[in-house]
Amino acid sequence: MKKLKIFPFSSQKISKLSIALIAGISSSILLTNPIHAATLGQNLIVNGDAEQGQGDPIGNAVGTDIPFIPGWITTNSFSVLQYGATGFEFTNALGNIVAVSGLPDANSSGPSVRGNNLFFGGADRGSSSASQLIDITDLASVIDAGRGAYDLSAWLGGYDTDLDSAKFSLNFLNQDGQNIDTTFINSPTPDERNNTTGLLLKSTKGLVPFGARQINVVLDMNYVRGRVNDGYADNLSLVITKVPEPSFSGLLLVSSSCFMVWKLRRKSQVLP
Repeated sequence: MKKLKIFPFSSQKISKLSIALIAGISSSILLTNPIHAATLGQNLIVNGDAEQGQGDPIGNAVGTDIPFIPGWITTNSFSVLQYGATGFEFTNALGNIVAVSGLPDANSSGPSVRGNNLFFGGADRGSSSASQLIDITDLASVIDAGRGAYDLSAWLGGYDTDLDSAKFSLNFLNQDGQNIDTTFINSPTPDERNNTTGLLLKSTKGLVPFGARQINVVLDMNYVRGRVNDGYADNLSLVITKVPEPSFSGLLLVSSSCFMVWKLRRKSQVLP
């Protein structure tokens, strides 16, 4: 009978194994909750054009068939769709075969540079979302001086007369991860799209609030009715720039204007 050999682990080896295990777990956490760093003047959205990875060529991917979407944490059936996806057929509750077609393609309204893919609410009847976290700690001095300006834009849209919609939000968080401000843009209504399938450019601008250290970017696809969630989005962009300080000549002009106003008021008070 063969004897089973037992190899004892030294405390040093156990320590190394523990470190390796912890490192592996930490890596997994980082992969499932990615945090992206920020640079002034650059688009901070990772994979904001949906071009990283493969898009669904049909429009009916669910479950494990949904393409992996780099850079994003997704919920429910949130997916990526190819422009010109073929569509599919299904049998409705009445036993009738219904064709899903006319999905966004190269001729639909949308960005002039659109690549191969766009974000898609998904092939299930239900709302979905995708998010990513941006670390803006390196921009703290600019932000807390009131000079961090953000420019948020995206091409958002929907299908035909369907009411499914997209909402693109920025949630500004402080160093403790607490929300201190929120801004967002919504997709156009069917009337604004002339009841046709397509995407329109939406945008908003403002100042990053004092104390913000992270931005949670969220793309919500709101389902209302229909066989699939027809919220669409593409070319998501978030750029933070540094607002220039007022020039000396500008300050001098403002001061001169204030002085002239003061003189006129004094003169009007002296006149009988």
